[in-house]
Amino acid sequence: MKFFSQLFLVVSLLLVQQQYTFAQDFSAGARTRALGNTCVADTNAWSVFANPAGCTRIKRSTLLVSDEQLYGIQDIKSFSAAILVPFKRKFILGITFQKQGYKWFNDQQIGIHVAHKISVYSLGASFILWQRVAGETYHQLYPLFNIGGTMSLNRSVQFGLHISNCSNTQNETQTLPLSIQGGMFYKLSDQVLLYTDLVKQSNSSISVHSGLEYKIHAHFYIRSGLQLKPLRLNGGVGFANKFISIDYSLSYQSPLGYRHQLSARFTIAKRS
Repeated sequence: MKFFSQLFLVVSLLLVQQQYTFAQDFSAGARTRALGNTCVADTNAWSVFANPAGCTRIKRSTLLVSDEQLYGIQDIKSFSAAILVPFKRKFILGITFQKQGYKWFNDQQIGIHVAHKISVYSLGASFILWQRVAGETYHQLYPLFNIGGTMSLNRSVQFGLHISNCSNTQNETQTLPLSIQGGMFYKLSDQVLLYTDLVKQSNSSISVHSGLEYKIHAHFYIRSGLQLKPLRLNGGVGFANKFISIDYSLSYQSPLGYRHQLSARFTIAKRS
């Protein structure tokens, strides 16, 4: 009985989300989630998942780990990890791993990401192997290619653009859409950042995402965000210093419920 009840919840989850995107939602990083899944124009380590072009300001090797519990279903989780290594001439190499789902139905992604900064522009490209596992016999592997970029207009305004699945890879159910996400962030003050993104997928209409971050202390932040299609309300808190950050997000989507995500960033100091 427990198996069938869990299976029913999994199928319900996938049917709701599959209307808009991949069967799984691979948003990694509690900060990104809290800000309404925006941040395509951002420039930090977590950009490796949303738009790798934003990673070019990283000066030290960085490790990222994130874990998310979905809708109160203990057996369904989303895990993400990444390592970023900067090279000379403003090149960044990133390797990511993501897995989300249930024992009998899950999606996995392994990605290689490269980013390079040229003046006020940053460019990024990703090659991702996406695998779906269903039951004991179904295993399908799909190669995806993504590109993106950012542009700094000035100290307060930055724009970003990211195109997912440029290769237009498709599976038998046509649920791997080409996705274009463009956005900006505006620095209202030293304490307040405003994010706005527009997302268009080839199999759905345009969705609007927005988020607000307020720096309440030298190392502490509170965040809120709103995402349309599907409608989600988001919020979270975070702590960050030069070498470590810890973030928590809470997201609500009707009728599924709540998602909790906890993330950590560890910066590896250079040897003296």
